[in-house]
Amino acid sequence: MSLFNKALASIGIGNAKVDTRLKQARFRQGELIEGEIVVQGGQVAQQIDEIYLYLVILYHYKNSQQEYIMEEQRLSEVFTISPREIKVIPFEFRLPYDTPVTTGGCPVFLKTGLDIQKAVDPDDKDGVEVLPHPMVEKVLQVVERIGFQLVDIRFEFEKFYSRHPFIQEFLFKPTGAFRSSLDGLELLFYIGEDLVEVIFQVDRKATDLMTSLEEALELDRQNFRISITAADLEDGAQALEKKLSELIHQHAH
Repeated sequence: MSLFNKALASIGIGNAKVDTRLKQARFRQGELIEGEIVVQGGQVAQQIDEIYLYLVILYHYKNSQQEYIMEEQRLSEVFTISPREIKVIPFEFRLPYDTPVTTGGCPVFLKTGLDIQKAVDPDDKDGVEVLPHPMVEKVLQVVERIGFQLVDIRFEFEKFYSRHPFIQEFLFKPTGAFRSSLDGLELLFYIGEDLVEVIFQVDRKATDLMTSLEEALELDRQNFRISITAADLEDGAQALEKKLSELIHQHAH
């Protein structure tokens, strides 16, 4: 019977199981993720060579869905799990600052798996919701207050530097004083612990023959970069509102 059970376990029947339990399912960029991995023994004793934990991003590129491992953690030493034994392994790791904010087209999840000798490796997937870093959220609020509305969040693949195949881009349309001079505004963030670098891409509106020609040749966009600290976002960020309004106006003409 034991040999039969081992044979079944080798093809995944009666195998050990893994379940990841998170303390919460919603996190901000750069926040600490805490949880525990529960390993439950199957019908026979099995050697677990390692437990792996992947932070996985799903995105669409050229009409196909891509799966990207953004972060990888290897947990525990080699151990043996006895039949029906339950082993709980706590873990924690920091969500990268450049983890994409979750949107309808960008699911983020943790994938946990066991590496078992001579057996099908079991795994577990847990979706997580990623919210903007507090500084990013405040910058987005400032941009809305000076007359823009967030209309989309998407991936950019080629134009800007990133350690990943993509960088997330926030798209705004003007709703206030800039409606006559701009078609849109795009923001990209490079986030640190106490500093965020923001690239603003100003999409100028075609108003005459020259600007229409620039638009046709895709020369109607102007970029500028600004460093923003936590201090810049204190006390309502009125100074930052004024500064951004002036910079956007400068690059819109």
